[in-house]
Amino acid sequence: MIRTMPGMTMATLRNRARPGSVRSAAAAWVTIVVGCAWIFGGIGSLKTESEPETTPTAPALVSPQADAAIQLVVAMKSWAGADAVGAGLSSLDTLKTQGTLERLAFAIAARWLGDDSAAHDMMRVLEAELPDDALVWQVQACLAQAAATSPSTAGAATALPPGVTRESLAPLGASARLLESMATGDAALAAQVAERAARIAMAVVGFFGLALVALAVGVTTLVVLLVRASSGAPMSRLAPTLLGHQGIHIELVAAWVVYEVILGAVASSVDLEGLGTIGVITFQALGLLALAWPIVRGLPWSDLRRELGLTLGAGIVREAAWGVLAWCMAIPMVLVGVMLSAVMAWLFGGSFSEASHPLQEGLRSSSAGGIVIWYLVAAVVAPVLEEIVFRGALYRGLRAGTSSMPLLGSMVMSALLSSLVFAAIHPQGILFVPILGALAMSFCLVREMRGSLVAPMVGHAVNNGLIVTLNLMLLA
Repeated sequence: MIRTMPGMTMATLRNRARPGSVRSAAAAWVTIVVGCAWIFGGIGSLKTESEPETTPTAPALVSPQADAAIQLVVAMKSWAGADAVGAGLSSLDTLKTQGTLERLAFAIAARWLGDDSAAHDMMRVLEAELPDDALVWQVQACLAQAAATSPSTAGAATALPPGVTRESLAPLGASARLLESMATGDAALAAQVAERAARIAMAVVGFFGLALVALAVGVTTLVVLLVRASSGAPMSRLAPTLLGHQGIHIELVAAWVVYEVILGAVASSVDLEGLGTIGVITFQALGLLALAWPIVRGLPWSDLRRELGLTLGAGIVREAAWGVLAWCMAIPMVLVGVMLSAVMAWLFGGSFSEASHPLQEGLRSSSAGGIVIWYLVAAVVAPVLEEIVFRGALYRGLRAGTSSMPLLGSMVMSALLSSLVFAAIHPQGILFVPILGALAMSFCLVREMRGSLVAPMVGHAVNNGLIVTLNLMLLA
């Protein structure tokens, strides 16, 4: 129920002049579409198998995805023995079409798994493409020495080949330790590599165990909600908007997109990283200044706060509990998104392993203090900012704009469109759009059911916090 000021009627509120119009909403949508296209086009795109990265200058470090894949294969062989060799190597096939370091990692893993033919073929290709590359030469020298050396060889371990050092192999990540253990016959190092891989694999198993529990809870919750909805129980707690079809919500989103485009343009020409992690976070958090746009346009803060869901709803504890349920409900939705992404990868030739996120590189190069800051960014700044923009403003504005439709149709249309925009501004690439969109659909659902943004913020924070933790496990 909407509260009115003394002497004001609902008719007065409806007729009260409000900022925003159909024309301004159309202009805002053009800004959003163009801005998202610019952001998405500059960050991620599909790579096909016919487009491997073959530049002579290799990146500084092997990709986090490749490093994690190598670790899991090592653990797989340690647990399952020879039976895991074929499956382990096939799981690394995507590395064969990636960059120099990833393909070197594949050759090392193939040799470690005992597939000398696969290792030889990959090294022959790399030597033909990069005949003067120092790292390619060093890996080949180590593999040649490994052919005559075994961790089981009696006596002290031998040294690395002349001209090869641990530091020079460091860009290969976990593969460097594998290579050194094979080339030197160092049984102790080989045991350390296997032990570290086993710890990482156990952490991954624990993470997916938690996801399975969340899946069961999420499916059960969705079924209960479906039964309640079919029985006619009220499912929406969004207050009737005072703004009708006007576009101030969409203007707010457009203002934020403009800020992100400007930030991206500045970052491409100025070394923002030179300001430090806190400086970069500050620039991101300043996106909240978009909240000032509706106020500048004449919307009172009290109305804006209600429109965006910046309230405590039924209380912080209950809303937070619904946030955890939102994350659980997201798991089955994300599984559907994964299947859609797999179909896209099959149709267009992309690969999940090619996707990357600044978080992964940031964690790998951060100190303990930097890791804390990354947790704050992912589990506090991003959930607050993105939920205000996407579920607070964009979803709310779309619901107001489709209010003439039946409730279910308005909800589905608004959730799909806002989730598509949400997915498009993330840097993982087109294959992750269905996955991120599915995650956003869950947050739209609890925004509709609870009215308040507390639940989607908490669900978003839980998801991001767990993702940071999993990446730390893989990089440990």
